[in-house]
Amino acid sequence: MEYITASGKTLTDEDIRKMDEEAETGNWHGDGPVVMGRPKMYDEDLETVSFRLPQSRIAAVEAVSKRIGESKSEFFRRAIDQALLAAAD
Repeated sequence: MEYITASGKTLTDEDIRKMDEEAETGNWHGDGPVVMGRPKMYDEDLETVSFRLPQSRIAAVEAVSKRIGESKSEFFRRAIDQALLAAAD
């Protein structure tokens, strides 16, 4: 079987078995640079925005975002994107 990595490299079961064997013996040195942190979400710099909301509104956002499986930040980004799209019509 073949697998495609995030960088586009193709790995076979044999490649993975070899990497496993090297890791088990302490001889595997990785495959390229290690990048710490999560992948970039956007192709531009991000800026922090801070604003105040009533506690009840925050509690509602937390409940909904938890129920749909996203973070508060993701919830706010999606809400803003929807509002911007609606305003563009």
